[in-house]
Amino acid sequence: MRERVKIPTGDGTVRLFTNHREALFVKRPNRFLIIARDGDEEIACHCPNPGRLIEFVFPGSKLILERRASFPPDPGSPWGTKSPRAKTGWTAAGIYYRDGIAPLFSSRANKAAETLILKKIIPGLREIHREFTLGASRFDFLCVDGKGNRHLVEVKACSLIEYGVAMFPDAPSSRALKHLEELAALRAGGYTCHVLFVIVHGNARVFIPNLHTDPAFAAALSRYGNTGGTSGVRIHAALLCCNQEGSAVLASASIPVDLSHGELAESNRGNYLILLKIPLSTEIITGALGTRLYAPGWYVYAGSAQKNLSARINRHLRKIRKQKHWHLDYLTPQAETIKALPIRSYRNLECSLADALDDLGGRAIPGFGCSDCRCKSHLFYFTDPPMENRAFVDLLLRFRHEEGLRRKG
Repeated sequence: MRERVKIPTGDGTVRLFTNHREALFVKRPNRFLIIARDGDEEIACHCPNPGRLIEFVFPGSKLILERRASFPPDPGSPWGTKSPRAKTGWTAAGIYYRDGIAPLFSSRANKAAETLILKKIIPGLREIHREFTLGASRFDFLCVDGKGNRHLVEVKACSLIEYGVAMFPDAPSSRALKHLEELAALRAGGYTCHVLFVIVHGNARVFIPNLHTDPAFAAALSRYGNTGGTSGVRIHAALLCCNQEGSAVLASASIPVDLSHGELAESNRGNYLILLKIPLSTEIITGALGTRLYAPGWYVYAGSAQKNLSARINRHLRKIRKQKHWHLDYLTPQAETIKALPIRSYRNLECSLADALDDLGGRAIPGFGCSDCRCKSHLFYFTDPPMENRAFVDLLLRFRHEEGLRRKG
């Protein structure tokens, strides 16, 4: 028997977490663990959001911690009966970010959807059934409206909001793609299907599927999604505003959704940044540039590929089994670590990226990777890890959320 939930008629707020204490972010050893510090106490915290969270995870950022249920359960928390075998005593429930609070509990977006949003996107909502199983699939909600129409709703929490643009996901999500494809197929069975993106903080003016980190999902959402008509999977985006105590209100039930970049997601073209760590001072013969001395530290290379972007990036990530063609091919075999950051775009932005890296204070390696342009270099040296530099991460997000989405002309 499916559980039928009473349609909420409350005061328009929902509790996303309880603020039991606050602490400062130290590091994130893996995607499920955050180490925080409160004075002299080091605190191991569960991370409830498996995304990359690159915009949040900087040492010194202020976290909001919620006591986990098994240490011991908190009678005043609506989540007090959960997590009976928790391995850490605390959960990183939220983070102070820019001028607000960003909740980190991605799973609790469902509670906000049920309490605040479903009745806004499904007129005449009469019944809500949680975690509805259909064949081998399970969906967040089955809803029934006043005319007896059945609505399947899948909810996704969106925490990546930069330059007024909300994007999901911030890491590749095969699960999200699977849910979308299942919903698209189930329309033939008489269901009205919805995907609801719950934007959990910020001042989003538009939602766009994240073609930079998951182009397959972005292309599929553009292919199957519909933001206004009756055909396709109906795509919604709603915005929450949460305070430091964990209470959230619905700021907007209808953030505009832009699905127009699906062709760009499928075209597999754009730009990229390659991050390399060189562990030791090394002399390297660099093609026509001759022998160069590379100091230990981090190097960031700006490049572009107007077709086969993924193949180009994968080639750069390989240290062996490739003919040396680009200057970067001489450097990658000496790297201790290599990381790629794709930026899909309508325009070639590699020279703009190089200028931005120069402005950021990177030391240019003269002539590297710029034989076909007027730049002084496309490779820049940094003493510290770029991904731990907030200014560098902001540069990346600016090109992904703003520059890369500008069309030619």
